Amino acid sequence: MKITIIGTGYVGLTSALCFANVGHQVLCLDNDQNKIQKLQNKIPTIFENGLEEMLSKALDSKNIEFTTDFSKAINFSNIIILAVGTPQNEITGEADLTYIHQAINLAKKYINEDKIFITKSTVPVGTNHQIQKILQENCPHQIHIASNPEFMREGFAIDDFMKPDRIVLGIDHKNCQEPLNQLYQFWLNQNYPILYTDITTAELIKYASNAFLMTKICFINEMEELASKLQANIQDLSLGMGLDHRIGKAFLNPGPGIGGSCFPKDSMALKFIAKENDLELSIINQVIDSNYLRFKKMAEKIKKFFDKKEIAVLGLAFKAGTDDVRMSPAIEIIKYLLADDFKIFAYDPKAIENTQKILGDKIIYCQNLAQCFVKSQNIVILTEWQEFKQIKDFPEFDNKQILDLRYIL
Repeated sequence: MKITIIGTGYVGLTSALCFANVGHQVLCLDNDQNKIQKLQNKIPTIFENGLEEMLSKALDSKNIEFTTDFSKAINFSNIIILAVGTPQNEITGEADLTYIHQAINLAKKYINEDKIFITKSTVPVGTNHQIQKILQENCPHQIHIASNPEFMREGFAIDDFMKPDRIVLGIDHKNCQEPLNQLYQFWLNQNYPILYTDITTAELIKYASNAFLMTKICFINEMEELASKLQANIQDLSLGMGLDHRIGKAFLNPGPGIGGSCFPKDSMALKFIAKENDLELSIINQVIDSNYLRFKKMAEKIKKFFDKKEIAVLGLAFKAGTDDVRMSPAIEIIKYLLADDFKIFAYDPKAIENTQKILGDKIIYCQNLAQCFVKSQNIVILTEWQEFKQIKDFPEFDNKQILDLRYIL
């Protein structure tokens, strides 16, 4: 089956490679010529476990191709997947649909047959119907729309795509179902759950799922505060809760706060959607506030723990397994510390380059864990990279003051 995917970010590139991996012919479109050239030369533009190997395999098998040519991409297939970014408006929390509108307005110029546009980007309720209205206006061909939200965790994106808990497909026309079954035939054959629903519900499932998971993490973070006050063991508390099958152990690991491009952004967008419909989601509102407050509290905890304003920070990415620093708790906490004149050395296996785009030379970057470890007596762990457990093997370990905000030691 031929597929066109617009966008080669985390969602677009991972989806493209996974579809190519099961035998589909995939053409990826992006307007960034530099990014396309790198991908054509088997150079990943993001870090994701297993992605480099999958990229090389897909190119060698000729199941994937990359282009900046809109005409070529739209004419390549009657299945067009939208996977462009929908960043958050910093003031209102509303999802910014600029890239979505740019993509569909360009695509519309080259439609020469009936098409199905599938939205994988996270978009507010009602967006897919707006997309269909724009594409169908003055178009002699039949345009159908489907909502197919992604549920991939950065660092585990390929595994989540290939072995999903569920595949959600929102459609308003039965003519879409057979082509979508063909698109996901591999997963149908493996008996992974596929939920067909209406477009509006599919859009809302994505936001509701991420907001619920964010709620769960914020809850355990607040329990960590209480456990610390009462001198209780938060890890045993988390385990004791997670063994209850009604609760489950996933997303019950305390940490310095929630970051990344999904949970905070989607919760803010859900809050905005509710407000637009004259509703106040009190739980969601409190979760958002709780998470922002967590960054400040962790900075205060660091200030109280150490007697000097010089620390070595281990971890800059918002989580292990990725180079993504969007709303990274580590960076948000560092900003508070810098405002209090802290001198900060920092190391991350993958995220230094992206951090430099945000913090510049306000902190001192180390080239490896050992270098960072010897720079300061005071060590703070802010990202749960597996290699950070190795600091216990350093001869100087016993002489260090270590604050492990990820509970990995």
